[in-house]
Amino acid sequence: MKLVRFDGGKTGLMVQLAAGPHVIDVIGSLGVLSPDDPISQGILNGILKDKGNWAPLIAHWKQARVGLRRLESLALANSDRPNLVIRRADEVSLAPFLGNPRGIVTLDITESSEVAQDPTGREAMARQFGVPSPADTQVTSIIPFRDKIRSVGISLPLQGS
Repeated sequence: MKLVRFDGGKTGLMVQLAAGPHVIDVIGSLGVLSPDDPISQGILNGILKDKGNWAPLIAHWKQARVGLRRLESLALANSDRPNLVIRRADEVSLAPFLGNPRGIVTLDITESSEVAQDPTGREAMARQFGVPSPADTQVTSIIPFRDKIRSVGISLPLQGS
């Protein structure tokens, strides 16, 4: 998902339509959400009205993304929908809020569900080196280990079988 600042600091949502890239005016398009999603409308309006800062949007991402995703899906389904304020990307002026000329103009957001879930790389290594066969994982004995905090059982593979 890509958010943009355009036309003097408004927040827009960049979408790729068949006719090319377009920008949805988030605050201008909230009317399209009201019948189906008054919670998203209220959250986005509260955060982004008056060319609001993106920090609260990020802080409340779990709630805000619902409305933004809904705007995106409505635009992809029918960009001529009433109350959807959408313009071609080449018709808008991408620029930060006038009060902060060094501000952020675009913000690409990638959610954790869109990237690999295992930061340790264990899953990739398991795929690379293969999974041991059931014959290699037979347990011959369990050696208990106890301390004041926990009890751990250690399984040893069968040796020489």
